[in-house]
Amino acid sequence: MSDKPLQAAPAAPPNRWVAFAILAVLFLAATDTTIIGTLLPVIAGSVGGGQALFPWLMSGFMVAMALAGPLTGALADRYGVRSVLSWAILVFLAGSAGAALSSDMLMLVLARVVQGAGAGMIIVLSYASLAIIYGAAQRGRVQSMVSIVWGVAAIVGPLAGLAFTHAFGWRAAFLINMPVGLVCLLVLRSKALSAHVRRGVAVDYLAQGFFALLLLGVMVALSAAQVGLSRDSFWSMLVLAAAGALLLVLRVTGRPQASPVPLAFFQQRSLAVAMVIVICGSIGLYASITLVPIALHARHAIDTAQTGIIVLLAALGFVVSSAVCGMQIQRVGYRSSMLAGALALVAGAFVLAMGSSSLPWQAIAGAELLIGLGMGCVAVGAVVLAQNAAPADAVATYTSTIQLLRNVGAALGINALAAIQYALESQHLSNDSLRSVFSVLGPVFVVCALLALLLPSNYQLQPAAVPGQPAPARR
Repeated sequence: MSDKPLQAAPAAPPNRWVAFAILAVLFLAATDTTIIGTLLPVIAGSVGGGQALFPWLMSGFMVAMALAGPLTGALADRYGVRSVLSWAILVFLAGSAGAALSSDMLMLVLARVVQGAGAGMIIVLSYASLAIIYGAAQRGRVQSMVSIVWGVAAIVGPLAGLAFTHAFGWRAAFLINMPVGLVCLLVLRSKALSAHVRRGVAVDYLAQGFFALLLLGVMVALSAAQVGLSRDSFWSMLVLAAAGALLLVLRVTGRPQASPVPLAFFQQRSLAVAMVIVICGSIGLYASITLVPIALHARHAIDTAQTGIIVLLAALGFVVSSAVCGMQIQRVGYRSSMLAGALALVAGAFVLAMGSSSLPWQAIAGAELLIGLGMGCVAVGAVVLAQNAAPADAVATYTSTIQLLRNVGAALGINALAAIQYALESQHLSNDSLRSVFSVLGPVFVVCALLALLLPSNYQLQPAAVPGQPAPARR
């Protein structure tokens, strides 16, 4: 195949039906990240065997979702988003069908892994597709629409799981993906997605494989406590991650263009800053919605309804702020948006650092709202900045990198900090682990706020240079 870039078709006006189909298939993927929670009790009683595999119904999905992103972005930038998105939907639907038809736990876990891979592909390609068909000027508004989809999915997912289970059985919750996904697949054959400038640089599958080993080792090791991983298996995962990292560095040293994560994220100041802030923000959000309820329940300080309110406020804050920031980012720029987000994270973390023993649950709920508001601004600012900084033929790769960073931050927030909390309590090093954890995160968010001052104040960016190629012209 020639190394010359393939020319894109003339850009078509944004098609509302295409945008709606993209958002609909994103909604399916987002819903299936939350729907499993309400299905688990019923599945446990109806699917025989392999109860030790039970935790992998969620962890397997999340690990596969994270692993799929980097390769998906590279493939989309190489072959165009339309064809890769079609394959992503088919993978997701295959996983959904497999889950609905599963006869034992092993088959169900494997189906969820396939479904997670498809969902990871869909999420990356949905963000990238909308960014491509709407262009740089409207990417903030696009993120507002995407945020609303995530917010609705967070609420509808658990409710839909209950409704389908009671009306038709838990398998129907997976089967409903089939007709909706197939209709979206037909709509997405539109030429509007052919306006993607495709790369002349071939995908380096060896580098992608090494990166996958690194991610697999890290993600599974972080999930060790959740899935009951043995000590030997935990260390084996860390060795796998180290081997993958070493092989990847050796590969990329001689072939910079092969890097699964664009080197501009380490070389360009604005992208490096966004990378740090989005990881830290994700850690804070997911740590708060997992550690806070655990700490409060341990003290018998809240009931189930209050737990629901606390988590709901964090999700609501994320949706509202990301929608508002998406609408305003073109006017206020990246610095103001992400600085506002970082300051909200600072405020929320320092409230939680006062500890679960000295605060009423309403104050803790307010802190959760602040953290959700902060992460919403950070998430939108990071993804729009990355897409606008990307060369025209690397929008999907840059988008997948931001999504990967959010996944890594979420895994760290859920698992690593939970392990710290458990260690503090078990060793009696602290009588309030919530205070200890957020006393660390508060100063981290202060550093993020200071870093946000280094971001560009304007909306337009100079696209990053691709290794081995001349710097692109300003758009």
